Amino acid sequence: MNQSQILRLQERVGTTPDGFWGPASIEACQRHLRDMMPSPHPFPVEGTQDFLDFFGPHGVEGGYTPPGRTFNLPFRLYLYGDTNQPVTRLSCHENCADSLLAVFERLAAVFPNEQDRKAAGILDYFGLYNPRLKRNSTTSWSMHSWMNAIDFNANKNGNKTAWPVTATMPIEVMECFAQEGWLAAGAFWGRDAMHFQATAPR
Repeated sequence: MNQSQILRLQERVGTTPDGFWGPASIEACQRHLRDMMPSPHPFPVEGTQDFLDFFGPHGVEGGYTPPGRTFNLPFRLYLYGDTNQPVTRLSCHENCADSLLAVFERLAAVFPNEQDRKAAGILDYFGLYNPRLKRNSTTSWSMHSWMNAIDFNANKNGNKTAWPVTATMPIEVMECFAQEGWLAAGAFWGRDAMHFQATAPR
C-alpha cells in the first residue's frame, strides 16, 4: 500500500494516522478485527485439542479427506486469476462451510461489481484444500489440510510479503472474514495476507 492508503487504514482501525505502521497500528488493527468477531467465537485456536476435536484429522494426499460441503458462490472467481478458469463453487470443511458462504455474501455486498472485486484482489482464487505440511516444516500441517483455509491474490499478498506496507489486501476484505470468525493472516501475522483461516486468534 502507498502512504495515503496506510493513513486511511489507520483511520479506519482507530489509531493515529501518521503513515507509520508500527506496534500501535498493529495492535489497533487486530483489536478492530477481534471486536468484529462473533462471541462466543465459532472456531477454536489453531494447534489446540479443541481444534482437533472440532475439525478432526487433517487430510492426507491419496488418503483421508476431511468431511466437506460444496456451495455455490454468489459471484465468480478465477483460478490463479485466469479468466479461462472460472470457479463458481467451492468445497470446504463442513464445520465452516456456512460461515465461508456468509463471508462471500458479505464480500458481494461490500464489493458490488466485478470491477470492485478485481481491484480488491478477491477474484484471483489461489486454492482452499491442499493436504500438505506448512512451508519449511517437517511436523506442522497447513490449515489447508483441514479444508478450512482459503487464499486470494497470492501474487500481491505472498507468504513473505509484509502487510500492509507492501501487500495490498484491503482491510474491508479482512472485516468480512472477521465478522464470520475467520482469521486474516495479514493482520495477525504481518504477512501472508492472501490467507484466511477458520480459527480464533490467540
